Amino acid sequence: MLNRQVAPKAYMLKDLSLTKPEVKKLSNDVSVHIIQDDTNPVLKIDILYPAGRTNDNKPGESLICAKVLVEGTKSYPGSELQELLDHYGAHLDFAVDYDYTTVSLLCLKEHINTLLPVLKSAIKEPLFEDKDFEKIKLQQLQKIRVNNQKNSLIATRNLRKNLLQGTPYASILEEDELNAIHKEDIENYFNKYFALQPDIIVAGDFDEDIFNYFDEYFGNLEFKPNEPQYTGKLNPNLEEKKIEREGSVQASIRMGAISIPRDHPDYFDLSITNEILGGYFGSRLMKNIREDKGYTYGIYSVLINYKHVDYHIIGADVKIDHIEDTIQEVYHEMEDLKTNRVPEEEIETIKNYMLGKIASSLDTVFHQSENYKVKLSEGADYIDYFDAYVKSIRNITAERILEISKKYFSEEYCVIKVA
Repeated sequence: MLNRQVAPKAYMLKDLSLTKPEVKKLSNDVSVHIIQDDTNPVLKIDILYPAGRTNDNKPGESLICAKVLVEGTKSYPGSELQELLDHYGAHLDFAVDYDYTTVSLLCLKEHINTLLPVLKSAIKEPLFEDKDFEKIKLQQLQKIRVNNQKNSLIATRNLRKNLLQGTPYASILEEDELNAIHKEDIENYFNKYFALQPDIIVAGDFDEDIFNYFDEYFGNLEFKPNEPQYTGKLNPNLEEKKIEREGSVQASIRMGAISIPRDHPDYFDLSITNEILGGYFGSRLMKNIREDKGYTYGIYSVLINYKHVDYHIIGADVKIDHIEDTIQEVYHEMEDLKTNRVPEEEIETIKNYMLGKIASSLDTVFHQSENYKVKLSEGADYIDYFDAYVKSIRNITAERILEISKKYFSEEYCVIKVA
């Protein structure tokens, strides 16, 4: 009989089973990155453009452009587009990041020849009708108003505004900026940035016939090869800030410091050390501030990486009476990592947790596709990156964690308090 008083044995993950993508060129030199999996007759297509929110002339242009883009096209106007997608059980979507924009199509393999013209129409001939433009603006306006009532979002946005000052990453979309966007602005954004040469990532049951369909529909399109210029100059404002809001029942705290990019030699070890600090449910911040002190339901510590800026953020929603106590305890935990060796048992726990986390993030072809897309946008080799990450996790030592903590948790932190 199973003894539920004894924990099951833990085993270290041996290898990651990653599918090495095949890269093929269309007639116009656009790269198609193929992650093959014939176990399921589904295809996910991502068209990745090298432009996003950092390229906005007015804050919000890229977001509004992408949302209106999938409302209708010249070949599939209005509700006709959605009805066609519904008929074939397909999904057309977009994602706008700070550095990139992705237009995605998910569909059954058997319908790909019917739906590729729809995807082509979306990226080459959107309608940008007045009614769609105004509808999307109204939806975003309502979203802004709702978000402006949430202490957590106010804190996060103000941290970005101060810490990333001088760069487009500090930009915050407010009502005034949204109201300043005209339809001509998003049309100009589309004409300028959707003319740049994208990469196409395809995951699923792909074959030579489908590649020929891609070349037929996309291989004759003209794109510009150059990426947009980046003009930001980071000038962090580390001054502590408290925002008082009448009627708040709890406070939001955000602490941030400039960090290192993913291609830095210390990045993997810093990522592991950060997990120990506040990256998972069993982290030191969670045990101290949630379990021992009862100041919060949850606290997190995350490394955030963009193309031109990188930073470390710690965040929590806490009882108003314990704002300063919480901040003090965060510094205490960072100081402890800088002065005392992490016990071997804790290191083994974090190794098993992180290896399992990586494995679960790569357990399907679509998860692999998402990870590959990120690595492609960063200019990193997908296979080498994860091999090196796993190696770092397996080899991390208490001495290395101590060294990394001293080096990176001694940075000056910007602190935002909203209550």
